[in-house]
Amino acid sequence: MSKKTTLTLSDKIKLIELKQHENLSVKELMVKFKCGKTQVYEAIKNKDKLMEQWVSCKNSGKSKRVVSVGYEQVERDLYRWFINCRSKSLPISGPIIQTEATKLAEKLGISDFKASNGWLDRFKRRHNIVCKKINGEANDVNQDTVENWKRKLLVLIKGYEAKDIYNADETGLFFRGIPTKSLVIKGDACVGGKKSKDRLTVLMCGSMAGEIRKPLVIGKSMKPRCFKNMNIALLPVTWKSNKKAWMTAEIMEQWLQYFNADMRSQNRNILLFLDNVTCHPYIELSNVKIHMLPPNTTSVSQPMDQGVIYTFKSYYRKFMLQSLVCKIDSSTSVHQLATSITVLDAVNWISLSCNSLKNECVQNCFRKAGFLIDGLDVNPNENALTEIQDIFAALDFDQEQFLHIDDQLETQQTHDSAISMVENESEKDEDNDENQYEEPENMVKDYKTAICYLQELQKFSLTVSNGELLDLISRAKECVERDALQNKKQKSITDFFQKI
Repeated sequence: MSKKTTLTLSDKIKLIELKQHENLSVKELMVKFKCGKTQVYEAIKNKDKLMEQWVSCKNSGKSKRVVSVGYEQVERDLYRWFINCRSKSLPISGPIIQTEATKLAEKLGISDFKASNGWLDRFKRRHNIVCKKINGEANDVNQDTVENWKRKLLVLIKGYEAKDIYNADETGLFFRGIPTKSLVIKGDACVGGKKSKDRLTVLMCGSMAGEIRKPLVIGKSMKPRCFKNMNIALLPVTWKSNKKAWMTAEIMEQWLQYFNADMRSQNRNILLFLDNVTCHPYIELSNVKIHMLPPNTTSVSQPMDQGVIYTFKSYYRKFMLQSLVCKIDSSTSVHQLATSITVLDAVNWISLSCNSLKNECVQNCFRKAGFLIDGLDVNPNENALTEIQDIFAALDFDQEQFLHIDDQLETQQTHDSAISMVENESEKDEDNDENQYEEPENMVKDYKTAICYLQELQKFSLTVSNGELLDLISRAKECVERDALQNKKQKSITDFFQKI
């Protein structure tokens, strides 16, 4: 038998309010307040006396604060609004709740209402509201639409080989995002620093056969300082830029034209499946036929979303953490550690992460999205993400939270006013990579210096008995020497004579 609660004056006032405004039955009130029917009847019978005690604060209950009936109405309306939004799986944040509460108060003519952070905390406690991560977009998906699309898909891809069926999708990346949780001694403060919101947008494109193409990366600067004296065309990614580091129709059209030229040079005709969004223009191309995925189904119908992007980010953060662990002894703060990561570091890790993706992973993700040829079905024993199970085995923190820190990051402009409000607030806190990067004093600026450093690295690899490292460095040294020879200025016979 459950233990019954003894109602305080505050509880009795709430009970009376619910009885008056929502006309709840005695039984419903008993369940809501977990009390006996005697307490309910007594509260209703003595409502005038109880209200007098509440206003004059003569009772010794837990709360003696005079609460405006108008405030109670704001809270009731706000809670109904919150429940309605969550029933539609809409994302709700603290600032959004505070904004809506202020609007409701103004609508009710309450001028002294303040939706402060303290009020927000109390509101969440009173209604048992907690913050949870929204996983995926499954609630937005109409299953009938998905099933119809999968049947149509079998017709669309018929006659094409797996190597000629592609999907491309963008993902946002906090390229300096580091773990926000840490093990500490009990009682010690766990202080980090301002979380870096420096972002890039990465367009990943892969084929049903498992090929991953050179990624397109969009940053905020046309040529970041860390790209100084470099030929951007030789980067391991395709680099584009705009103020917000977002995908735009112009950038996407340029990429599509380049993709089409590549397919034309190979005499290939392919299918390319894209999100049905405004930044993806539908254009007629000679060797690339574009098909748009059905609206609001990309979370289940887009192969890149079935595990390819997740695996890519797993590798990226593995490479990033490996680098940071090597720098941790020489860093004095979290901020210094995070800002030591340059856009050039990120570009190299993005390329390395794409190259680390296995063909089987990409193939399984296409199958999971319904891309089947000749009746081939998904093997229930295969998991597209099994290859990353051991990536973080040696790291002791909440790896899932770390891997998902930028899942909701926008990659294009939207018209959602609520999300825009939160996004605009965070934009003010973003660090400017252009102002923080300093060219190191010992930067290699010529072939002679590069060859000397590589010779030292050869000695180091022998000292630590690492044959794989020695092989890589030896090949790098040979490549640098060959390039130096090709770029060396040819001397003429007159160079050997001294001018008089």
